Amino acid sequence: MPPNFFKLLFICFLISNFSALAQKTNIYIVRHAEKVVSLPKADDPVLSEAGTKRAQALAKELKGQHIKAIYITKYKRTGLTARPLAYKAKILPRVYVDTALKVFAKTIIKNFRGDNVLIVGHSNTIMKLLEAFGADTPFAELDEEDYDMLFKVTIKENGDVQLAIDYYGDKHHTNEIPEKYQPEINHPEAVRPFTNY
Repeated sequence: MPPNFFKLLFICFLISNFSALAQKTNIYIVRHAEKVVSLPKADDPVLSEAGTKRAQALAKELKGQHIKAIYITKYKRTGLTARPLAYKAKILPRVYVDTALKVFAKTIIKNFRGDNVLIVGHSNTIMKLLEAFGADTPFAELDEEDYDMLFKVTIKENGDVQLAIDYYGDKHHTNEIPEKYQPEINHPEAVRPFTNY
């Protein structure tokens, strides 16, 4: 065989190894969208009109991110939040249990290395999810009125973890995102404005 063939083969081998090493796993985490509150005794409320609109906004926000898996809890509001994206991406959401989050995070990292995953949680589990993935926890807990934050945990091949937070959809929050987690602060080269608010 000609020597050039072996050179080409070697270069292809190096490129494939480099791309494997450069892989990043992106975990997008959101709280479920706004729920119906007119029935306070309901254990499993559905989304309100504003929540349905937010679910559509989430699908639009993550449209080009090539999400490979979607995880929801057993409650309707998380499934309905993920539904528009799941439908567009042709993904069947999987149910996770939010009582063993560290085990859950390890499974996600192992099974979806180099991929993008969406997890929909609740106001009292979002910070626990971030912690399970090794990310910072910018708040002790989300406020009951914090609905519009999209958390992005990036896990590099060397194990380094980065957190970025952005707003999406209509404004609906009490807590403000700390500057150190805002995408434009960390990545000033980004073109999209940080927020429309």
